[in-house]
Order: sequence, then structure tokens, then C-alpha cells
Amino acid sequence: MIVATAGHVDHGKTSLIRQLTGVETDTLAEERERGLSINLGYAYLPREAGSPLGFIDVPGHQRFINTMISGISGIDMGLLVIAADDGPMPQTLEHLDVLELLGVNRISVVITKIDLASGARIDEVREQIVTLLASRPWQQTRFFAVSGTLGSGVAELKDYLLQHTTRQQEKRLEGGFRLSIDRCFNARGSGLIVTGTASAGQVKTGDRLSLRPGNAEIRVRGLRAHNEVVDAARAGQRVALNLAGKIEKSDIERGDWLVDPECSLLSTRLDVHFTLLNSAPFPLKHLAPIKLHIGAKRVSGRLAIVEGPARRLQPGDQCLAQLILDHPVSAMHSEHFLLRDQAENIILGGGKVLDPIGPRYGKSRPGRLAWLKAMQLPSSEEALAALLAQDQLVALNHFWAIRNHANIPKGSALPPGSRLFENDGRQWAVTSSRWQAAGERLDQLVSHWHQKHPESPGIKMTDLKPALSQSIEPPLAMAVLVSRLQYGELRLHEGRISANDFQPARSSEAVARWQAIRQQLEQRRNQIPLFSELLEATGIPENELRHALRAATNAGELHCLNEARYALPEQLLHFSQRVVEAESKGDELSVIKLKSYFGSGRKLTIELLEYFDGIHFTRRQGNHRIVLNKNAPAECFDN
Repeated sequence: MIVATAGHVDHGKTSLIRQLTGVETDTLAEERERGLSINLGYAYLPREAGSPLGFIDVPGHQRFINTMISGISGIDMGLLVIAADDGPMPQTLEHLDVLELLGVNRISVVITKIDLASGARIDEVREQIVTLLASRPWQQTRFFAVSGTLGSGVAELKDYLLQHTTRQQEKRLEGGFRLSIDRCFNARGSGLIVTGTASAGQVKTGDRLSLRPGNAEIRVRGLRAHNEVVDAARAGQRVALNLAGKIEKSDIERGDWLVDPECSLLSTRLDVHFTLLNSAPFPLKHLAPIKLHIGAKRVSGRLAIVEGPARRLQPGDQCLAQLILDHPVSAMHSEHFLLRDQAENIILGGGKVLDPIGPRYGKSRPGRLAWLKAMQLPSSEEALAALLAQDQLVALNHFWAIRNHANIPKGSALPPGSRLFENDGRQWAVTSSRWQAAGERLDQLVSHWHQKHPESPGIKMTDLKPALSQSIEPPLAMAVLVSRLQYGELRLHEGRISANDFQPARSSEAVARWQAIRQQLEQRRNQIPLFSELLEATGIPENELRHALRAATNAGELHCLNEARYALPEQLLHFSQRVVEAESKGDELSVIKLKSYFGSGRKLTIELLEYFDGIHFTRRQGNHRIVLNKNAPAECFDN
């Protein structure tokens, strides 16, 4: 468990940590000289069993509030330190806001310097604190009174903290490793070291991680967790990582993330739920400039109100918003953040990240708002069920990626009445009723096309896709179409979709053209004419002749040997029978020999044999053929 101090400057936070652990957290000469914490300090309290209890000592001065915020991120408990002689002060209130906004679940109150105050004054301060906490989320807060000079009360506090570690909050051990860096330095003999509080997942020596927002790939050379050398560390621990790779100290800034390479989302748009503090000194308008604090990172941006009270937030208001940032950050669903004004003078409020990959357009569309509201639900199961209950199409890869999972977790189940499908390498979920409705819509479009274009063999894919996309999302439309084709309910031929039992109608002109074509083919028999010969013999215009040949081919009345020659099924049946006859007589199935069987020229013989190879009736071996399947001609040409 990790405990962080909070409270006004000079109220005894550093002294309290020293009394609890024996460690002096003010390590800078300037800190010791001025008696003022400037940087984050770290100390550990050993336990008889289990890992040590970690402490983070944060600066109390208002000038170092940014440092304080970076240290509070990811802790389990706050120690609110208030001096008995001063009582609650401005930074007491500011630090309480930080603890609340960053989701610290528990705090304990330590009244220090009791040797400088009377019993009545201590009781008065206690009542002031109780009043301050009345509107805050913490319940059953423990109070301790200690004296740094006399040492009284420290043992009781230490015993409580050591016992309390057995009830630490559940950490998110599933998913990829995440750590926001709060310190970076070079250690003699070891090299580059970074530290931070691991907020998710686990890491082992030898693992490879990504540094974000850069894209450097690093290897974990060594690990320390809670100041002990370890082979593995996990969420909820203070971790120091010895890094190896093409990276220098100058490449790393406070707040950069070390993450699992497969879970390295990066974005300049965070969709969030935001609350403006009751104590905020002014309203917040749409697109107001802000400074975001998330993890140990701070970055400038603007607050776009997506759904809330008009386009202007009053103190105490809540809203759905998008944080439009000047620089990309690595964030995950449910991570806490807080906002300060652009000048960094006051804390405005905070909230939780709902979707770390916010859209540039369509932020307030109904479907998007429904998605964000579902993301506020306590569990992934509830969120998924809520989305599907509204007949939303859910991209499961994105749904789990924003929850720090590289893949859909094993064992995750869809609600009853749902359907899972895959499209373009991604998995999607939709209700069975929505799937059925999409199928019915597809059938309606195809049927309508047939009614409007009875002579057409079907609707082109290039026409069907945009028509479907007007009412059905493309992934769902394509999945339903593929399913219909696989089960034979629709047919795809030469880029056109049709009902499986549909046959194009022919006008009297089309019938006359077909009769002229058939007549010429029947007359030529063994001398199948070229397209140019058909064009001259029939007198049909070239475009109309090509259309008629394609229509007859689609209807199974013709077979296309190649772009220049078409044949009747009975013609091809005749030639295939000659091949079988030649084989039965023991003749070599060469072009020269089969010419005599076919009674045709060399060029046509070659084209016929190549076509027979294509339908797997024959196969070429050197300069002759062998018969692969004697039944193929009957299956293809015997109508």
C-alpha cells in the first residue's frame, strides 16, 4: 500500500514521515537549509510479512502544487496533516480537493504539534476538520494526534497503518503494465533509472515496454519495488526501473508513461466526465483553456462541453466533455484527472476518463452520447449490456483496448441475445434482433433492385455498399452480406449481388438478340466464332452484343472461353466427349491429335483445352493432356 501526505506547508508532514520510518525525505540541501519540501520524498516502513509500506512526502507550499499532484496519483491512502496551532489552512483545502478529485478512497487525519496547543484547541481543530470533511466522500475517517517533539501518538498511528495494509484496495492487475514517471536519473554503475507508481498490470525483468508519448522501445534491465530488489512488480507498488535501450535521460519528461507495447494508446482528445468544484471562483465556458493533470503529467488544452448545462458550467455543475490537448497523452478508461486554470493558480475540478480516443467530429451525436454514458457504469459487463440494449454496434477491440487490454479477455461473455462477428480482422458485437434487421434490410435492397431492373443480373457491389451504409454501419452490413452469401441466400457473380433464385427478365429486343446469337453458334458447330465474327454475322451493335453475351453467360446459356470467344453448353459437351473418346482409344491428348477429333483449327483447339484445364476436366503435362475428372463435362455442360 502507498500512503501520501497532504496538508499546508510547515504542518509537520516531513517530520511525521521521519518519525514513522526513520527516513529523512528532504534530500536536497536547499530543502534541509530552508526546512521546506520542494520535491517528492519517498520512505518505506518494513513489515514482518509482505512488502514494505510506502510513503510519499509531498510539498505543502502552494508554489509546488504541481509536484504535489504528481505524487498523489495512484496512492491508496492520504494522510491529511494539520497543525494543532494553525488549524486548517488554504493548502489544506486545496490538498483535500486534489485527494478527492484523483479518487483517493481513504484518508486519515493527523493533528500534529499537539505540544503547542491546549486540549481545548485540539478539540476545536478536530471539529473544524469534521466540518470540512462533512461534504467530502470519505466515511469513518480516523483521527490521530501526535507530537513531533514528544513523540506521543506516533506508535499508535504506525500500528494502525501497518494493520491497515491488509485491507488495501483491489488493484487492476489485469491488462497491460502502466506507470507514469515521476523521477528520472542516472545511477553510477546502473545507468538510467525511472520511478513511479504502477497503476495497472505487472512487469518483469527482461520485459519490453514503450515510452509514451514518444515511441522508444526499452527493455527492463532491473526492478525495485518498495525499495527492494525484485524480479517482478505490479500495480499499486512504488517501482524503480533500470532501463536499457536507445534512450537518454533527456528523452524523458516527468509524466511520460511506460506501457505495455500492445496497449500504448495515444491521443490528444480525451472524452471525460467532469465536475467543476463548488469552490470554483468562476463559471467555465465551452472551449475554456485548461491545464490537465493526469498521472504525473500536465499538459495544456481546452475543455469542450459535449453534454451539460448549456455551454457554460457553474460551480458544482457536471458534464460530459472532451479535453482537446496541445500534446498527446497516454490514458485509459476510468483514470482520474484534475484540471487547473491555464495560469495554474487554482484547481477547477476533475473527473474520470471515459474514452481516451475521442472523435474529432460527432462528439455530441446521440450514439456517441449513449456510448459515453455507458462508459460511466461500474463494470465492463454493465457497460456492454447497456450499449447492446440500445441496439448499438460495439467494436469489441476498441471497447477492451481503452480498458488496457491488448486483446479481448478470455472468459468475457456477451449478454444473452447477442451475436459476435468478425469483419476486417476486428470483432464486433450486436443484438440478434439488430443482425436480423440488417439482413432484412439487405434483402429489401436486393429485391427492390430486381423489381426496378428486371433485366439486370443483380446490383453491383459499388452500388450496394453506399445504399446499405445509409441505414447500417459498414462492418455490420458486410458481415451480414458475407453470411447471406455463405448460406446461399444471395449470390455473387461477376461483382453483382442477386437473390439466389433470381433470373433476369428479357425484353423482346433482348430475346431477338439472343436468338440471333444462338443461331450463329448452332450453325458454326465445331467452328466456334470469334466475337468479331459474331459482330459481323448478327449485325448487333458492339455494346449491345457484349451486354447480351454477358447476360447469357450469367444465365448459364453461354460459357466464356475468353474475352474473344463464347460457346454454347452443347458445343462444349461435344468437344469434351471427343476428348474422352480419344483417351479411351489410347490416343495421346495433344493439340495435334485432338484437332482431328474436334474438327477445328489449332487456335480454337488450344483455347478449348485451356478452358477444360480451368474447370479441372483436364490438366496439361508437357505437350499433352490427361483427364482428371470424366464427370466434369456433364456437371458443367449437360443442362
